Amino acid sequence: MAYLTQEVLQRKRIQLVPRCFLFMVTEETNKHLFLHCKYTAQLWNLFLNITGYSWAMPEHTTDLLSCWIRRGGSKSQKRWWRLIPSCIWCSVWRERNARCFEDRSNSIHKV
Repeated sequence: MAYLTQEVLQRKRIQLVPRCFLFMVTEETNKHLFLHCKYTAQLWNLFLNITGYSWAMPEHTTDLLSCWIRRGGSKSQKRWWRLIPSCIWCSVWRERNARCFEDRSNSIHKV
């Protein structure tokens, strides 16, 4: 992913507070922000509970994508199914930016 998380900014020698803006506990990396952050996990679990799927979160985003594309039903369902990780990650990124730049936060259900 090309998102400018703090991990990426630090590699470019731009120094910031190295904490995830969603819970301010763990260092913000792509892997943490999009897969393992408590906020993100709650969002994934909300979606998975609605759809009735059970899922063990993989270690890396690439692992998630390779497993994810094997799910879905008909051809049209698979097209929609493939959009879900991007939609969730975009929602997480927007929430992260709202907390970082606008000092505003939303509940999981509002996201």
